[in-house]
Amino acid sequence: MGIMEETMARWQAETNERVFLMIKEAVDSAGNSNDVVKQKYCASHFGISVNTLKEWVAHGCPEIRLESGMVFYSKKAVHDWLLTYQSKSSP
Repeated sequence: MGIMEETMARWQAETNERVFLMIKEAVDSAGNSNDVVKQKYCASHFGISVNTLKEWVAHGCPEIRLESGMVFYSKKAVHDWLLTYQSKSSP
């Protein structure tokens, strides 16, 4: 393989890698775009059980409860609450 072919192959591999990383970042970003989610997905997002999430709510974690009884959570609000809770319990 000549120098020109090697250069083109290297450029193509680098370009493919950059495109792959851009697509992966876009997919990851799109997955995080839904801030308001159902209970099960909120628990999964934080790596906890639904029962633990319910316990957090008992301690003040914000939830969105519709008149129909359906419960939703803002991942950002829960995250902010965790940070606030952490600072209150720090020595």
